Amino acid sequence: MVEGSFIDSGGHANNTIQIVEEVLDLDRAIGKALDFAAKDGQTLIVVASDHETGGMTINGGSFESGMVKGEFTTGGHTGVMTPIFAYGPGASEFGGIMENTDIHAKIYKLLFGEK
Repeated sequence: MVEGSFIDSGGHANNTIQIVEEVLDLDRAIGKALDFAAKDGQTLIVVASDHETGGMTINGGSFESGMVKGEFTTGGHTGVMTPIFAYGPGASEFGGIMENTDIHAKIYKLLFGEK
């Protein structure tokens, strides 16, 4: 399990730089996990968020310079849906829209069968 915990605090502070740096760190960690899972063939990778913070919108930027222009609607949590991504055996359990609290039940089912 890996957490990009400073993404949330960056959203609360409306700090685009902190969010971008933390997302890039998380992306590198996920990349390593995906490399392992691809070789292993028995590892499920689930990438999820428990909520969105800050109401961040990307209003510009440049791939060449690495600059991102972010704007925020709040310093608190929002009701915006967040994506869930999965790779590996059982990944199909994580498609569509779901409550974040359902993730535990789905992982439990994959590990131990129906409750």
